[in-house]
Amino acid sequence: MNRKRIAIACGGTGGHIYPGLTLGEKLQQNGLEVFFMGSNQRMEKDVIPAAGYDFVGLPVKQTNKRRPLQTLLNWAQCAAQARSELKRRSPLALVGLGSYITVPSLLAARQLGIPIYLVETNVVPGKANQFLGRLANWVALAHPQTAPAFGKTPTHVTGSPVRPGFALASRSEGAAAFGLNPDAPVLSVIGGSQGAQIINEALVRDLPRLLSLDALQIVHVCGASNHDQIRAQTSSYAGHPRYRLLNYVENMPSLLATSDLALSRAGASMIAELMACQVPTILVPGRFGGGHQLENAQLVAQAGAGILLEEPQMQEGALFQL
Repeated sequence: MNRKRIAIACGGTGGHIYPGLTLGEKLQQNGLEVFFMGSNQRMEKDVIPAAGYDFVGLPVKQTNKRRPLQTLLNWAQCAAQARSELKRRSPLALVGLGSYITVPSLLAARQLGIPIYLVETNVVPGKANQFLGRLANWVALAHPQTAPAFGKTPTHVTGSPVRPGFALASRSEGAAAFGLNPDAPVLSVIGGSQGAQIINEALVRDLPRLLSLDALQIVHVCGASNHDQIRAQTSSYAGHPRYRLLNYVENMPSLLATSDLALSRAGASMIAELMACQVPTILVPGRFGGGHQLENAQLVAQAGAGILLEEPQMQEGALFQL
């Protein structure tokens, strides 16, 4: 029997991947077959198959602003491979979650006449979705104020896809999963799936004073690329009963369920997860990607749901004073 299929293109960071997985789960529940397309060099190559989905890995390379021709040639190569896969699998539509990694797959879908739908969870669209918006049948938005950025392309405000586990996790389960005392306060420091050096450095500077606070427990998610450096810098706290250093957290629902306060980057997906768990948050937006994280953080701060702390404010003692 020829089942109805949907292709989902996403990758690069957890902020693009996990909303895609959430969407994939919902589509499967509605009787559709789902497969994913992404880079065979980034974290999706491991995360998506581990979640039980068929994954098409393309050799998409990091965009090179100094050598744009090199980027275009790579996209052309990947688009040809994506076109072959899409022809073979014949999906009803392709859904893009943003990131340069999705560009070749979406261009291939356009060439084959496959309907394209985009998901944009930032207040200000990422560059890939802005570029591809004109090719889309319509765009799903988290925020109504994003609509003008897509011009004449139809938009629908749907909110941000959040994994069901965030509504199900409990504090006691989270505390058990991370070896924490459920009756003591927990500060979770989360730099996103790639880590955030400036947040890591600020925490390392203020760690002695923070741990001097009675009973405060700290879970520090530093990112895989920073783990060795941060582990060396915090070696005197190895085995400390109230400090946990982790390079990555797969079970984010359990961590947020046990968190009383979070210090985090301001990626749209991370914010949606924090808000779903009602965790008070200090947001430190990254300056990359055209500054879209600043717009996300400002919206949260204006709603009274968090505190905006910009990178220049991350001086020694800043976290302790907060």
